[in-house]
Amino acid sequence: MSLTTAQILDLAPDAASRKAGQDQAKPVKWAGLGRAGTVIWGEIKGSGASPYRTVADLAGPASKCTCPSRKFPCKHALGLMLVDAAAPVAEGAPPDWAAAWMKGRESRTAAAETRAQAPAKPVDAKAQAKRRQAREDRVAAALDELDLWLRDLMRRGLAVARTEPYATWDRMAGRLVDGQVPGLARRVRALPGLIAAAPQIGAPRPEAALGLGLGRLALLMRAARRLDALTPEQAAGVRAALGYPVTAEEMAARPDQADDWAVIAHAVEEEDTLTARSVWLVGRASGALAQVVDYGTAASPLPLAPAAGQDFSGALAFQPGDPPLRAVFREGRAGPAAGASLPGGTSVAAARDAFADALARAPWLERWPVRLRDVRLGRLAGGSSGATAFAAGDGTGSLALRAEPRLPSLIAVAAGRPVDLFGLYDGYGLHPLALVAEGRLYAVPAQGSQPVLVQVA
Repeated sequence: MSLTTAQILDLAPDAASRKAGQDQAKPVKWAGLGRAGTVIWGEIKGSGASPYRTVADLAGPASKCTCPSRKFPCKHALGLMLVDAAAPVAEGAPPDWAAAWMKGRESRTAAAETRAQAPAKPVDAKAQAKRRQAREDRVAAALDELDLWLRDLMRRGLAVARTEPYATWDRMAGRLVDGQVPGLARRVRALPGLIAAAPQIGAPRPEAALGLGLGRLALLMRAARRLDALTPEQAAGVRAALGYPVTAEEMAARPDQADDWAVIAHAVEEEDTLTARSVWLVGRASGALAQVVDYGTAASPLPLAPAAGQDFSGALAFQPGDPPLRAVFREGRAGPAAGASLPGGTSVAAARDAFADALARAPWLERWPVRLRDVRLGRLAGGSSGATAFAAGDGTGSLALRAEPRLPSLIAVAAGRPVDLFGLYDGYGLHPLALVAEGRLYAVPAQGSQPVLVQVA
């Protein structure tokens, strides 16, 4: 078993570790490389007198290194796995230190399986109900405080709000975290960034962006106050936006949706101490879009996921919500793609209608995935500023493309030809994540800042 480079880089706890791991991915730096099944090992010279001993199980994935780094996996483990991804390490007998780690891992796995098979402790329904009510009370109090804060902000006006220091927004976000509505806290913390952003094509002006963000907050807050009037799926969508977790019991009751899922893009964002990865998939038969989100930290890496350009043949389970989008992997396997395509692609007009429909069902949505078929990327006049704008268009209309470092690469790959395009649309501009040109899938790199697209299938 070997992992792809993209899958290994997804395991990195942060951007610095990704870069450092790539620096260690040179076979000449390693000694004693070997493999036994899915376990690989090697030694690499570090700052100490003795070389660091590194071992990794690709099936976990799991790793251990004698270096003093507190990040997991460390740069040496990432480098070792990247060396194997480039050219599989040869089979051999493990040294004592690697064999000891393998034996300990087998023991821990057996112990975990024993614990999993043990009878579950009976649920204390009364205590569970008490905890649930305590959270509802905290959430209600947080919504009351947010309502008062928003009213005061609007009374003073957006012009004054734009001059507020960051501490004003951060204090409110902290209270919302204490009130157990982290989804609202994230939106409040994002508002100063909207104010400070420079005007650009494909994005609302800062004052409009602030008003839009505050309006979405108010709509979500009002929806949260009337959950009883909503359908179960609508109420679940509101709770998810507030930051309520979906329990294992809820997911166990959700139906499976089997398909050959084309993995069209990965997107990685840093959220405080968390790394959030979105894997975007589309069913080849159903045309359904799915977003699988995982979180990692410096001590707990992201789990393995199919790489962009692969197919996941198996089942997903969609989390409750309206419209449905978030999903989790069920049983299945990743393998070569059946073809480079974006199933379910539509015209620009149909994509706008789909976005409007999603917004009508959840008006606090910040962006929505769209798939465009046979569009051309072209240049538009940028208005009085004289700036150059680009858009994706067909005979039914056009969508402005967000100005970003990779846009020239996107235009170059399209080369004036009709392409299929996938990205996230916010009502103002499209943030591209992947395109298909002449039967080849190109994806925006999930990490790093390379101003290029990468052909993945």
